Amino acid sequence: MGDSQYGICPYDSSHRILLFRMPVHIIKCARNYKGPPLEICKYNATHRIKADLMEQHLEECADYKKFHEYELLQKAFQVRKSPPRSE
Repeated sequence: MGDSQYGICPYDSSHRILLFRMPVHIIKCARNYKGPPLEICKYNATHRIKADLMEQHLEECADYKKFHEYELLQKAFQVRKSPPRSE
């Protein structure tokens, strides 16, 4: 498997996890975590970030960018719709 299919656990950087297993791993690993509290990214629940670094994370978060690109695309489609034809 390629490295793109793996992620690093936000609670223990020595944990290298397959991305499809990350949600379950995070729940288990969070139980034993003793560090500073981490916030959950609104756009990907597997992203756990220190509160003071959340703004910086959102600037780099691919899921945040995808969400807003999709949102803008939907608005563009609404604007482009042709008016109903009157007969």
